[in-house]
Amino acid sequence: MGVALAAVVVLGGLAVVAAATVALLLLRAIVWVVLLPFRLAFSLLLLPLFILKVILLAVVGVALFALLAAAGVLLTVGVLLGVLVPLLPVLFVVGLVWLLIRSARRPAVN
Repeated sequence: MGVALAAVVVLGGLAVVAAATVALLLLRAIVWVVLLPFRLAFSLLLLPLFILKVILLAVVGVALFALLAAAGVLLTVGVLLGVLVPLLPVLFVVGLVWLLIRSARRPAVN
């Protein structure tokens, strides 16, 4: 008898929870339907502001992209100069060796 009573209590509790869930879903649907015209009206009123926001974000995005692209080019030039400037003495020595070897050979055309 105790097990049957426990089963009835559990099933009753589940029935109460199910009824409450259905009631809350129904209440939520009713509130959504009642507030829908207000949401649509506010959406139509705020549409120009949303369009303005999108335009401003696009302008700022393009400007920021141009600024970051310029910074990237300057950074690349700086890194290349930082790497290549210490190699200038080596390039100078290689150029001198090339001139010495070139001056020691005979010309190919008379």
